[in-house]
Amino acid sequence: MNTSFVSVKGVPDQKSVSETKEGSEREEVIQSWNNIAVMRVTSENPTKFFIGFFNNKTSQYLKHELTTDLEFGMRIGPDDINFMVLPVNAGDKVSLELIEQTTEADPKYTDLILI
Repeated sequence: MNTSFVSVKGVPDQKSVSETKEGSEREEVIQSWNNIAVMRVTSENPTKFFIGFFNNKTSQYLKHELTTDLEFGMRIGPDDINFMVLPVNAGDKVSLELIEQTTEADPKYTDLILI
């Protein structure tokens, strides 16, 4: 199986989701994080993939299929985290690249998709 991942340092002054219950309260905490990891997923041909994340507390894939060549942002909380991509078809090769860590208000990324 072809997976690709990048490691991102957490932002210590952000509120932790581990301090909250599941559901809407947890989502409010995540939405309060204004630091983002800007990433790009590429492949030789358009390839469908899933994005996920893991750290020492949790791992999760998001249920939405995305297609390469895509640039997007993921919010960064207080913990170091690893983002990973998994192609829908196990034989396909995809590559995940961390472009930079910045904030949601960065004018370079006004049209960036936040996932």
